[in-house]
Amino acid sequence: MTRHPVSLDAASATSTAVALSGIETWLRRAPDDVIASLAISAYGAPTPRALSWARELISDLRYYSAVMSFAVRTADPEEEPPF
Repeated sequence: MTRHPVSLDAASATSTAVALSGIETWLRRAPDDVIASLAISAYGAPTPRALSWARELISDLRYYSAVMSFAVRTADPEEEPPF
């Protein structure tokens, strides 16, 4: 399977970063039964491995949201550098 690069304009990238951040924040604060439900939907049972996967997914969402936000800020010539 060949993956082709996808181009996003700044508005789409910003919207995606905000959406990922919102989902990540909601999941991080979600009750344990919500995380168990997510684990069940992927693994069929809330096993320790499935719960670990669900928590890793939440962490990944935080990472991708931050990366996209940084990329948008870096690409914006009017934005001050973050460092």
